[in-house]
Amino acid sequence: MPNTFAYLMLALWPIVMVVLFKKLPPARAFCISILAAHTILPTATYFDLPLVPTLDKKTVPSIFALLLCLTMFNQKIRFFPGSPIVSVLMIGYILSPFVTFASNLEPIFAGTLYFPGLTVRDAISESLKHVITLIPFVLGFNLLSTPDNKREFLALYMMTGLIYSIPILVEIRMSPQFNNWFYGFFPQLFAQQVRFGGFRPVVFIGHGLGVAFLILMSMLATAALLRGSSRKDSGNKFAILAYLSLILVLCKTVGAVLFAVLFAPIVLFARPKVQRWVMMVCAVFVLTYPVLRAADAIPVERLLSYASMIQAERAQSLGFRFENEEQLLERALEKPLTGWGYWNRNRNYDPETGRILTVPDGYWILIIGVLGWFGYICIFGLLTFPLLRLWAQRKECTGSADEFVTHGVAIMLSINLLELIPNATNNNLTWLMAGLLMAKITETVQEKNTQPTETRPELATGQHPKHVRKPRGEQKNSTAEYPEFHRRKRHPRTSQS
Repeated sequence: MPNTFAYLMLALWPIVMVVLFKKLPPARAFCISILAAHTILPTATYFDLPLVPTLDKKTVPSIFALLLCLTMFNQKIRFFPGSPIVSVLMIGYILSPFVTFASNLEPIFAGTLYFPGLTVRDAISESLKHVITLIPFVLGFNLLSTPDNKREFLALYMMTGLIYSIPILVEIRMSPQFNNWFYGFFPQLFAQQVRFGGFRPVVFIGHGLGVAFLILMSMLATAALLRGSSRKDSGNKFAILAYLSLILVLCKTVGAVLFAVLFAPIVLFARPKVQRWVMMVCAVFVLTYPVLRAADAIPVERLLSYASMIQAERAQSLGFRFENEEQLLERALEKPLTGWGYWNRNRNYDPETGRILTVPDGYWILIIGVLGWFGYICIFGLLTFPLLRLWAQRKECTGSADEFVTHGVAIMLSINLLELIPNATNNNLTWLMAGLLMAKITETVQEKNTQPTETRPELATGQHPKHVRKPRGEQKNSTAEYPEFHRRKRHPRTSQS
């Protein structure tokens, strides 16, 4: 059970964010707030207030980042991007709990267990949670629209990995203890963190998988910065990349190491068009995975044999996941469009004893079972749309340094989506990266739509520029110029006589 310090940290985080947003530019303050909350705040610690969604390490940074942007800066926040498809998917995701509620009014009985039907209150509560989930996505395409913002996001990710490597090395040597020392509890089964004759670090993220994935993302962020940097800066970044690669191996997580082996060379060496093809393949695979799984098109037996070559325990763990997926998928197909709703109604139970028979590990099977295909398409459609849109613009690749930085973020997002198949690791950073890429796509589309059809007239000799009338397309500020956020100025009170 979390101690008082854990709840105090969560309660004080809004104050930390206020200081960050006052001292730093909004884009930097937002990225630091999300990254620091993910790596520092305690897991399994929350405030459950009435009529308010649960306040934890995911919701608190999102809610207060939006409030601070709305109250401290003059720039308006756009809640929908320029894409009608994305806007429809966002609305569908917010309303998906009501679609699920409409088809789950009946109770469920399993032995001695009783699950009541869903209510309007359940739908409203979950809809508010979905709104909060979308906040990093929305602020991503509002705040992180410039190439400098994208570089800064990757640099902050790189620095996070470097700083986090210190407690990681301590826990590799002494076993995972930081969460116990600071917050008074261990978030997961300790046996799950014992791998290959040693320990997987947990620190404050909650599981060794999450720590390894953080280092993987930091490593790929460094690789993207290395690809998009000059020769003068390449030496330091290469040294950081090598160091983070070593830390990743020491984290003893096979999946993260395999992702690094497969995708790091693509970030470092592949041509821009090849990188965009990789993004597209990952996006399509994630979107169609439930169909492929239901059609037995995934080579399960071959994957298990490969896992057994690494370690027998890994093959057993993977086999357990596949068995659970099959049973949960059969359950989900009973209500394929809307799902079974919340309160564990999507699980399989023994009809006589009520014992739980399945555990949903992957995020995809969790969403299919809870929200059905309607919710799945809305969620994964939002997360994969930026990748598919970048692929559609592949003929416009220039090979510039900024493009390699954008592609680095896109490949990081692709790996995040692939990781959602075996694990439920969706977090604010996944949505933030999708929003960041959405800003790039919106910017490109607006630049195309606002290209002036007339050329600027030549100035006559001795004629002042202000007497020259601009073409209609240039009367207003060009959309290629990125909006800047300025802090609101306080007007001094005038004394009345």
